[in-house]
Amino acid sequence: MSKTRRCFTNLSFYDQKGIEKKLEQMAAQGWMIHQPGGLLWTYRKIRPQQLRFAVTYFPSASEFDPHPSQRQLMKEDFCAQDGWELAARWDAMQIFYTNRADAVPIDTDPVTQVETIHRTMSKRVLTAQLLSLALYLFVLVYQLRQLWRNPVDYLSTPSYLSPLPLWMLLVVFPLYELIHYFLWHRRAKQAAEQGVFLPVHTNRPLGWCLLAVAILLLILSLAGSVRKFLFLAVWAAVIVAMGLLGRCLSRWLKKRGVSRRVNQVVTMGCVLLLTVAGLAGFTAGILTGLLSFGDSRQPVGSYQWGNITWDIYDDPMPLTVEDLVETDTQYSREADCQETFLLSRCEYEQRPLFNQDERDYQLSYTVTDVKLPFLYDFICQSLLKERQDEVIDDYVFVDHYEPIDAAPWGAQAAYQVQRDDGSRDTYLICWESRMVEITFYWTPTPEQIRTAGEILGG
Repeated sequence: MSKTRRCFTNLSFYDQKGIEKKLEQMAAQGWMIHQPGGLLWTYRKIRPQQLRFAVTYFPSASEFDPHPSQRQLMKEDFCAQDGWELAARWDAMQIFYTNRADAVPIDTDPVTQVETIHRTMSKRVLTAQLLSLALYLFVLVYQLRQLWRNPVDYLSTPSYLSPLPLWMLLVVFPLYELIHYFLWHRRAKQAAEQGVFLPVHTNRPLGWCLLAVAILLLILSLAGSVRKFLFLAVWAAVIVAMGLLGRCLSRWLKKRGVSRRVNQVVTMGCVLLLTVAGLAGFTAGILTGLLSFGDSRQPVGSYQWGNITWDIYDDPMPLTVEDLVETDTQYSREADCQETFLLSRCEYEQRPLFNQDERDYQLSYTVTDVKLPFLYDFICQSLLKERQDEVIDDYVFVDHYEPIDAAPWGAQAAYQVQRDDGSRDTYLICWESRMVEITFYWTPTPEQIRTAGEILGG
């Protein structure tokens, strides 16, 4: 049987009573805290017993200290005289335990207790959380602006949509912690003046629910692309590896007796350098083809035209030029599809080879399928707004959609592009859950429009 155990512990750093209760439960099950830290706490096997725990803080201590200060050691000696033994240290936190029911509590003055916690939080947690929150909010606002500017591309592209729930989670967690802490601190100061220490009551289920929702949204946003999910998993593994490497390096420097400042500079510098190097190597691997996470398409041939070699593709397309006209022209057919649990968007283009004399017919269109009905009107309006008239020096450059009869297309709604010189053969056709933007490079006949509507709307 293993003599160590690692458990996830979702407790706030300043939640003394919550931490003490958790450690008492673990001791009753035969596990003594060995190394707290972040979400993953390490325990060692002991004989199951009923123990009392006390969590205290020493604001001037740091995780980078090579050894405890003289004042810390003096405090630990005083606690030992009262029957409290040191179980573990973590940054500015010290954890003591005792098997004596009559042991005098370590902290007896509520005012001093609240002030110590606040000074510890100000030095070790609050500043970092505020800076992190500012950074995460900036990135989240940027992501939401991108979503508002081009919602169709954003909601249909896994690489755009998948980071959104993570950034939202990164904003919610520190924001919740900060609000909860400041509310507690205000009430705790008032209670301490009355001689009562007000314990913290953190909402652990809420934290786990937020994490579960973020992971679920991440999985759903990448469900249409295994390669992109693999890319995110590999990159997350690199980040975790850098964090573990920094932690191991810091501990090794502590054992070597390196000072706090040198430890901080060396550890952070190495982590930053290795992260940049890892990112550069990762990018180089993708660019050189050694690492492939994209949904690659392979050409079926190539041809020379001018001084350029052009690739020929034969990707499947729902509607082709041959479905509408009879032609002997050779074409390159290209398809590019993106899909999430909200939208799927496929861009198709059938382009004649440039080295031919006859190039009368060319076709390009984009098919957008809306998977959630409440998004339909929003997506439709965003596609219509992609074309807007522009006014430059009091001159209006006309470029917008105008409604036309949808019956020939067999659709619910239809729009045609209008320019300065009249209408163009570019249309937006809307069915029940599908929208198609299509451009004919010739003027289609009513029969061709009906055929295109039957194929694309089906």
